[in-house]
Amino acid sequence: MASRWVVGACARIVCLLLILAVPFAGAAWAAPKGKSGASCQAAQNDGDDGEDDDDDEGVRFAVGDGCVKVTGGVSYTYQHTKQIAGVPRIVNRNGTVTQNTMSQSVTASSGLEYTRQTSLGEFKSTIGGEWSKSTDDGTTNGSAYFTGWSVGLGGLTVGYTGSLMSFWEGNFLTSASSPGRSATTIVYEHELDAANKLAVGVESNLPTSPNADTNIWEFDFSNPIYSLRWRRETDALTTHVSGVVRRADFTNSPILPLLPNTATERTGWAASVGLKVPVKFIADGDEVSMQATYAVDASSYLGTTNDLVVYQSIVRSIGATKGWSAVASYHHEWSDEWESNIFASFVSVKADLLLADPESETFRTAVNLYWKPVKHLKFGVELGYVDLKIAPNGVLGFFNGNSGRAYIGTFSVSAEL
Repeated sequence: MASRWVVGACARIVCLLLILAVPFAGAAWAAPKGKSGASCQAAQNDGDDGEDDDDDEGVRFAVGDGCVKVTGGVSYTYQHTKQIAGVPRIVNRNGTVTQNTMSQSVTASSGLEYTRQTSLGEFKSTIGGEWSKSTDDGTTNGSAYFTGWSVGLGGLTVGYTGSLMSFWEGNFLTSASSPGRSATTIVYEHELDAANKLAVGVESNLPTSPNADTNIWEFDFSNPIYSLRWRRETDALTTHVSGVVRRADFTNSPILPLLPNTATERTGWAASVGLKVPVKFIADGDEVSMQATYAVDASSYLGTTNDLVVYQSIVRSIGATKGWSAVASYHHEWSDEWESNIFASFVSVKADLLLADPESETFRTAVNLYWKPVKHLKFGVELGYVDLKIAPNGVLGFFNGNSGRAYIGTFSVSAEL
């Protein structure tokens, strides 16, 4: 039964990749290769030779005066949890949650990127999609969806992308808690000098109803979040400082006249600092990465989807929701075929409500080992630990989930273009 499910999933993956790749392959065959085409081919050759490890993914080819890069990947993930206390709870690779002690996920992802040099600077457009099927994800045949898009010219970029708060990135099979959220954004980035960049932007508003779905094609800036980021990058150190500010609107109480009216507007904000330090004295590819964030009425930037506005249909607030998060990781390369990662993250959120003062604390850690026997094929094993503590302090159900501790073992195999 399980084998038929995996075979059927792989067939859908192959079809998806072919549908996306064939039209662009035809365009590349017919397109003349000018100056831009030559540079596109040079970048492809560098990736094939392994000389440019930072950008060796995908297949490139010239289309007219521009360059197209096609990326794609297929992965299978198996997770098993050993519960110490509480209810079994696994976060699937597609973000859904299952309360089984075991979970399987099959995912196919694809992306297109088009770049072209113009008199105003580089024009760049991207779009990405994914199909996934996981245990207890509520679907029979999985779900396909767009994961993001962007259009940029010079330093201006518009699209559904990550927040300017995003910095820390880790290669892990379990979920760490790190700042950042995907949203519709308008961002302008200016290069101050060779090492320093300053970016300003506006992001679409946070959800204002329970379990709200974000429409990646919708521009809703009725309640915008304003963001700012400074980044300095050198061979010895990368430094990130960012912040957001928003109007937290707690008007129009849904439970009047049953409870007193506490409608109000407050200024929500968050600030974050991140560092990335190469440690080449251990190994050439080794690095340490970390980020810490503090938020007031903007808890989505702590690495959690919880935000006080979402819960206004349950109970009113009389004070700010505050929290902080921290995450750190270390990447080590044993050889060209073997690499490891270890991380630890912590998130703390406290709310001041009319009938309760709920608190939530989550600690996660994991260590993994990856084997890459050939290029673009990777096997991974990971052992993780999660400790979730929830104190409703007056109202059960404010936070989704239950307190508990568990070990999570994960195996994965993935192939990429």
